[in-house]
Amino acid sequence: MALAPAKVDSCMSSINLAVEMVAGVAHSEKRAIAFLRGHPDLTAWPEFDRVSTTPLGKKLKHRMGLWIAFKTDTPGKFHRFKNEAQKYRDCFTFEDLDAQVRIYGFTCHPKKDQSFELVLLIRWVQKKRQHTDYAELDRVLIWKDHFATHAALRNAFSNTKVV
Repeated sequence: MALAPAKVDSCMSSINLAVEMVAGVAHSEKRAIAFLRGHPDLTAWPEFDRVSTTPLGKKLKHRMGLWIAFKTDTPGKFHRFKNEAQKYRDCFTFEDLDAQVRIYGFTCHPKKDQSFELVLLIRWVQKKRQHTDYAELDRVLIWKDHFATHAALRNAFSNTKVV
Protein backbone atom coordinates (compact mmCIF):
# COMPACT_ATOMS: atom_id res chain seq x y z
CA MET A 1 0.00 0.00 0.00
CA ALA A 2 1.31 3.44 -0.82
CA LEU A 3 1.99 5.97 1.85
CA ALA A 4 -1.09 7.82 2.99
CA PRO A 5 0.13 11.12 4.42
CA ALA A 6 -1.99 13.09 6.83
CA LYS A 7 -1.01 16.70 7.45
CA VAL A 8 -2.46 17.86 10.72
CA ASP A 9 -1.85 21.13 12.53
CA SER A 10 -1.20 20.57 16.22
CA CYS A 11 -0.39 23.31 18.70
CA MET A 12 1.08 25.63 16.07
CA SER A 13 3.18 22.85 14.52
CA SER A 14 2.43 20.45 11.73
CA ILE A 15 2.64 16.68 12.00
CA ASN A 16 2.69 14.64 8.80
CA LEU A 17 2.03 10.97 9.51
CA ALA A 18 1.64 8.09 7.11
CA VAL A 19 0.51 4.49 7.36
CA GLU A 20 2.58 2.01 5.35
CA MET A 21 1.86 -1.70 5.07
CA VAL A 22 4.77 -4.00 5.96
CA ALA A 23 6.45 -5.01 2.71
CA GLY A 24 7.11 -8.71 2.28
CA VAL A 25 4.25 -9.80 4.54
CA ALA A 26 1.10 -11.20 2.94
CA HIS A 27 -1.92 -9.45 4.41
CA SER A 28 -5.42 -10.90 4.42
CA GLU A 29 -8.94 -9.53 4.21
CA LYS A 30 -9.16 -9.97 7.99
CA ARG A 31 -5.73 -8.89 9.25
CA ALA A 32 -2.83 -6.65 8.28
CA ILE A 33 0.27 -5.03 9.79
CA ALA A 34 1.51 -1.53 9.04
CA PHE A 35 3.96 1.09 10.28
CA LEU A 36 3.10 4.59 11.43
CA ARG A 37 5.70 6.98 9.96
CA GLY A 38 6.47 10.67 10.00
CA HIS A 39 7.86 11.60 13.42
CA PRO A 40 11.25 10.90 15.10
CA ASP A 41 9.52 9.05 17.97
CA LEU A 42 8.11 6.53 15.46
CA THR A 43 11.12 4.21 15.34
CA ALA A 44 9.53 0.95 14.18
CA TRP A 45 9.76 1.53 10.43
CA PRO A 46 13.33 2.86 10.05
CA GLU A 47 14.78 0.17 12.31
CA PHE A 48 12.76 -2.60 10.68
CA ASP A 49 13.73 -1.34 7.23
CA ARG A 50 17.38 -1.51 8.27
CA VAL A 51 17.13 -5.24 9.13
CA SER A 52 14.32 -6.35 6.80
CA THR A 53 16.54 -8.50 4.56
CA THR A 54 18.65 -9.96 7.38
CA PRO A 55 17.85 -13.21 9.22
CA LEU A 56 16.29 -11.12 12.03
CA GLY A 57 14.05 -9.27 9.58
CA LYS A 58 12.97 -12.51 7.95
CA LYS A 59 12.20 -14.03 11.35
CA LEU A 60 10.09 -11.03 12.32
CA LYS A 61 8.23 -11.12 8.98
CA HIS A 62 7.51 -14.82 9.56
CA ARG A 63 6.06 -14.01 12.99
CA MET A 64 3.92 -11.29 11.47
CA GLY A 65 2.63 -13.84 8.98
CA LEU A 66 1.74 -16.18 11.84
CA TRP A 67 -0.37 -13.47 13.47
CA ILE A 68 -2.11 -12.69 10.17
CA ALA A 69 -2.87 -16.42 9.87
CA PHE A 70 -4.63 -16.30 13.29
CA LYS A 71 -1.99 -18.32 15.13
CA THR A 72 -2.26 -18.07 18.92
CA ASP A 73 -0.36 -15.27 20.65
CA THR A 74 3.00 -16.70 21.67
CA PRO A 75 5.29 -15.00 24.19
CA GLY A 76 8.74 -14.73 22.65
CA LYS A 77 7.21 -14.23 19.18
CA PHE A 78 4.20 -11.89 19.42
CA HIS A 79 1.49 -11.10 21.91
CA ARG A 80 -1.08 -8.67 23.21
CA PHE A 81 -0.93 -7.31 26.73
CA LYS A 82 -4.24 -8.81 27.84
CA ASN A 83 -2.95 -9.68 31.33
CA GLU A 84 -1.82 -6.11 32.00
CA ALA A 85 -3.91 -3.11 33.08
CA GLN A 86 -7.04 -2.45 31.03
CA LYS A 87 -5.52 0.60 29.33
CA TYR A 88 -2.89 -1.64 27.66
CA ARG A 89 -5.34 -4.16 26.20
CA ASP A 90 -4.84 -2.89 22.62
CA CYS A 91 -1.03 -2.81 22.83
CA PHE A 92 0.84 -5.44 20.86
CA THR A 93 4.43 -6.54 20.32
CA PHE A 94 6.40 -8.64 17.88
CA GLU A 95 9.61 -9.75 19.50
CA ASP A 96 12.82 -11.69 19.14
CA LEU A 97 14.24 -12.59 22.52
CA ASP A 98 17.61 -13.69 21.13
CA ALA A 99 18.15 -10.35 19.39
CA GLN A 100 16.59 -8.51 22.37
CA VAL A 101 14.21 -6.69 20.01
CA ARG A 102 10.62 -5.60 20.57
CA ILE A 103 8.44 -3.85 18.01
CA TYR A 104 5.58 -2.23 19.88
CA GLY A 105 2.30 -1.10 18.41
CA PHE A 106 -1.43 -1.40 18.90
CA THR A 107 -4.38 -3.19 17.38
CA CYS A 108 -7.29 -1.35 15.86
CA HIS A 109 -10.22 -1.76 13.47
CA PRO A 110 -9.74 1.02 10.89
CA LYS A 111 -12.42 -0.16 8.47
CA LYS A 112 -16.18 -0.16 8.76
CA ASP A 113 -15.88 -3.95 8.63
CA GLN A 114 -15.11 -4.58 12.31
CA SER A 115 -13.81 -8.07 11.53
CA PHE A 116 -10.70 -6.47 9.96
CA GLU A 117 -7.91 -5.95 12.48
CA LEU A 118 -4.72 -3.97 11.97
CA VAL A 119 -1.56 -3.90 14.06
CA LEU A 120 -0.05 -0.45 13.67
CA LEU A 121 3.63 -0.59 14.66
CA ILE A 122 5.07 2.41 16.49
CA ARG A 123 8.32 1.71 18.35
CA TRP A 124 11.41 -0.47 17.85
CA VAL A 125 13.18 -1.13 21.16
CA GLN A 126 16.36 -2.96 22.10
CA LYS A 127 15.33 -4.51 25.38
CA LYS A 128 17.46 -6.64 27.65
CA ARG A 129 14.96 -7.25 30.44
CA GLN A 130 12.08 -9.69 30.20
CA HIS A 131 9.72 -7.49 32.20
CA THR A 132 7.09 -5.33 30.53
CA ASP A 133 8.34 -1.81 29.82
CA TYR A 134 5.34 0.35 30.71
CA ALA A 135 7.07 3.52 29.51
CA GLU A 136 7.12 2.04 25.99
CA LEU A 137 3.49 0.97 26.25
CA ASP A 138 2.58 4.48 27.39
CA ARG A 139 4.37 5.91 24.33
CA VAL A 140 2.32 3.59 22.14
CA LEU A 141 -0.88 4.80 23.81
CA ILE A 142 0.03 8.44 23.16
CA TRP A 143 0.28 7.69 19.43
CA LYS A 144 -2.81 5.47 19.50
CA ASP A 145 -4.88 8.36 20.83
CA HIS A 146 -3.26 11.12 18.76
CA PHE A 147 -5.57 12.74 16.23
CA ALA A 148 -2.76 12.74 13.62
CA THR A 149 -2.69 8.93 13.87
CA HIS A 150 -6.45 8.81 13.33
CA ALA A 151 -6.10 11.10 10.30
CA ALA A 152 -3.36 8.91 8.82
CA LEU A 153 -5.54 5.81 9.30
CA ARG A 154 -8.49 7.53 7.63
CA ASN A 155 -6.28 8.44 4.70
CA ALA A 156 -4.90 4.91 4.42
CA PHE A 157 -8.20 3.02 4.62
CA SER A 158 -11.32 4.00 2.76
CA ASN A 159 -14.31 4.39 5.04
CA THR A 160 -12.04 4.42 8.07
CA LYS A 161 -13.61 5.30 11.35
CA VAL A 162 -11.86 6.81 14.34
CA VAL A 163 -9.91 4.11 16.17
